[in-house]
Amino acid sequence: MEKRPAESEENGANENGAKKAKLDPDCGRLLFCGSTHWDMQMKPCKLKEDFYFSKQNIYEPMFIAALKDVRIRHVSSSQDACHIIVVDEEGTAWSWGNNEFGQLGQGDKRNRRIPTKIPGTGPNGHIIVALAVSKKHSLMLTSRGEVLSCGDNTDGQCAQGEMKTSTLKNAKGRGNEEVESNSTVTVLHPTPIQYDGPPVIKISAGLDFSMLLDVEGSVWTFGSQEFGKCGTGTDGAYNSAEAKVKMRFAGISKPFQLSRVYERDQKTKKTKSLQMMRIKSISAGTHHAAMVDELNRVFTWGAGSYGRTGLNDTCDTHVPTWIQSLDHPRGKMEEVYCGNLCTVMIGKGTKQPYLAGIVDALKKEANLIPKQFFDFGEAQIRDLGFFKKGWVYVGDDGSVMQTNTGPCYGELGTGEKFRTQGVPKKSKEFQYANIRKVGTGGQHCVFIIRDTEPDDEEELEEYDDLDQAEIEYTE
Repeated sequence: MEKRPAESEENGANENGAKKAKLDPDCGRLLFCGSTHWDMQMKPCKLKEDFYFSKQNIYEPMFIAALKDVRIRHVSSSQDACHIIVVDEEGTAWSWGNNEFGQLGQGDKRNRRIPTKIPGTGPNGHIIVALAVSKKHSLMLTSRGEVLSCGDNTDGQCAQGEMKTSTLKNAKGRGNEEVESNSTVTVLHPTPIQYDGPPVIKISAGLDFSMLLDVEGSVWTFGSQEFGKCGTGTDGAYNSAEAKVKMRFAGISKPFQLSRVYERDQKTKKTKSLQMMRIKSISAGTHHAAMVDELNRVFTWGAGSYGRTGLNDTCDTHVPTWIQSLDHPRGKMEEVYCGNLCTVMIGKGTKQPYLAGIVDALKKEANLIPKQFFDFGEAQIRDLGFFKKGWVYVGDDGSVMQTNTGPCYGELGTGEKFRTQGVPKKSKEFQYANIRKVGTGGQHCVFIIRDTEPDDEEELEEYDDLDQAEIEYTE
């Protein structure tokens, strides 16, 4: 019997004699759906009134013309985001969307419909390896463990400038108000944050605060302290008005290291300190945050309404507090994802998801403690993104489960007729596709679709190109 010839030069080569380069399996092509009225995304009521049936809502996934042949590795994801940042194969970041606060990192405040490279990123500058965005600010992690931030810095969520007390005239002209504000209000270019700790390996962004995880397993927070979401032990509340009660919340612009964790007695509500171990997973939700340590314990803090912290009550928590209800053999968690009013934890080994809080406040009961959550279907988790009232779950087999009770502008990619999805369902649009990652936003969604296998070529031909060069914003 003849032996198969060894991989010689001619054997692996195509007709031109050049070897076919193997594509990186972690990257893929980018699909977009949702609203492209970026200038209106910060005003959801106006968006719904005027643009619910707009022609600029993309109801089915499309390639974006500017990124048609660019392979994408990372996408930004946040239920509050009104802009998108993606990272291509080489580590260059591209951004587009709402830019009212300079959160696109392009050095100006012009909204963009067309993805634009962020100056200073890529092989000749900072190679970007992770993204975290929220409504008004963006964080990017470089391959050297540095964090770049841009956008709104009023509460110090970009870790620039310093917080100062300034006296403002009251709106009605009566008396003065003393207000804590930052010396650097907006950051237009991606700027390294004020941080001198060990290299950073993970980043996460909440509505107006940010979190970092360093290589030694310590967590750092900065930004607004309202609801206690920085875990500093205070919510930074102070009364700014002279003659009446008007609470404001001080922010912190220097990263604060979380050095203690606590457990709370269920009956007396007293807290006592626990030994802090190395942290391995972090996540910032809209107004709360969570982390998992190397013993697979989950700690949460921040806003507690709807039970989203999983601590069996709805009060705000100002310090990282252990979720005691998970103190059983199956309660070991390895990853955590925070959404708008919920926290999803992924069990160790079994990958069984648990949910604390509620996905959509109008439906079902809220879980005050984490309970097993079966809506994600059978596939184990590959990626998870949240909307304000829904989520998109990517299984390890490349399938997509999703729900969003809206108002929707096409972000589920299910066509104009069925734009909202109350009951979680498998996406028919991606029935034969393999999705690598998902990036959600306030009114949009992006997917990375696999393009490395022979069958994928056929699937990629299904999607049209979205070219908005003619209606690009000019000012």
